[in-house]
Amino acid sequence: MRFSNSLVCALITVLSGAASAQQWPLHAPEPPAAAFRVTRHVRFATTDGTPLLMDVYRPAQGSGPLPAVIFYTLYWPAEGASARVSSDWFKAWARLAAANGLVAIVPDLRAEPGTGNAERPVRPLGDDFRRLIAHLTMRAAEYGIDGDRLAVFAESGATWAALPAVQDPSQTAIKAAVMYYGGGNVDTFRRDLPLLWVRAGLDSARTNADIARNAALALSQNAPLTLINHPGGHHGFEGRDDSPATRDVIDQTLAFLKRATAPEVAPVRRKATGPTRD
Repeated sequence: MRFSNSLVCALITVLSGAASAQQWPLHAPEPPAAAFRVTRHVRFATTDGTPLLMDVYRPAQGSGPLPAVIFYTLYWPAEGASARVSSDWFKAWARLAAANGLVAIVPDLRAEPGTGNAERPVRPLGDDFRRLIAHLTMRAAEYGIDGDRLAVFAESGATWAALPAVQDPSQTAIKAAVMYYGGGNVDTFRRDLPLLWVRAGLDSARTNADIARNAALALSQNAPLTLINHPGGHHGFEGRDDSPATRDVIDQTLAFLKRATAPEVAPVRRKATGPTRD
């Protein structure tokens, strides 16, 4: 079973035992259409003759360079369309982020064939993510973003690829990260990167053990970690558990992203922490 094809396995419901499936909705108020605008199919790189595309969701209002949140979704090109095209779930997250003053980026990031199963956690194919970061920092003004205030959001199996990517100390443009119900392998956590980890209390013992192990390591290294436990939440709780607690976690997530990428916060944090080489 796949860990994550942009949460395809976690975010679909098989109907009546048939082959048809229906995506779960995002249990958050849908923002009005006037609150955001979308530019689709924007090329951010070309590799091996293949264009890599992204969709850009911008707030309808707001002046000056804005922070951006990248929804880290992986897909297997041989297995169908990316989450950018096929997932109503991430489109809803992007609309919600844009309506809350963040530029939301939903990119095509390729996964390595043969990974994302019970034996091998998902691995990225090539350097798509680095290409995306380089493009966004170089062309920031074109998208109305501050290329030095990027955040990354990942869920489920995608965290196994996203967590090491954001903890790379060379990725200084990434100022915040959010990991939902997923683990990863990291030896050293950045002390200049605020990290929000959300644990679903009714998730599998394996997933929650991975989160506990990583959280303990991050705290032992005095990394800026915020851990939220959703005691009644299942894996994929934003679509499975329609409750005030779920909506509160979503609200806390958006507040964290805005706070951690605020223009007055990032420069102060960078000056106070300095290099994180040890």
